[in-house]
Amino acid sequence: MSLPAAINSQHGVMLHYQGKGILLTGEAGIGKSSLALELIHHGAILIADDVVDFSLEADQLIGHCPKMLSGLLHSRELGLIDIRKVYGEESWRSSCIADFCIELKSVHQPPVSVTTPIHSKFILGKPLAVLTLSVQNPASLKTRIDSWLAMQSSHQHSHAKMQLWQLAKMAF
Repeated sequence: MSLPAAINSQHGVMLHYQGKGILLTGEAGIGKSSLALELIHHGAILIADDVVDFSLEADQLIGHCPKMLSGLLHSRELGLIDIRKVYGEESWRSSCIADFCIELKSVHQPPVSVTTPIHSKFILGKPLAVLTLSVQNPASLKTRIDSWLAMQSSHQHSHAKMQLWQLAKMAF
């Protein structure tokens, strides 16, 4: 599969997890690949580790794995892992739609709020909602990611229900 002309490469790890394309970002050594390995162990699919190439296809942001990194994940503790050999062929694919970005930070203290502080990261002009997580928080990263993804799904369903209710009320 050849990539389109407009490519933007980003440092990070791209996964398909719980039906969503997630870009993990953060400084070198923060634990992106270790978190990816944990999520793969729980059913995530690796797209790319270390370098993710992005393109626009049918107005959607797509994360691709550079050919030379196909199926490989590097862990500082375990070395280079061929995910397909350890977890099976279905644990890797070459691309997926990018839905969210999760930024790992060593210390993150967002302002106190009743809503999740979210900002956007723009890649090729397309916004990705960014959730910033502290690696110092005692709750596991996986638990916080699972909770946030469930919240996103719940918000989508609530929004869709509200729209249907409004349409029904307008239909007399």
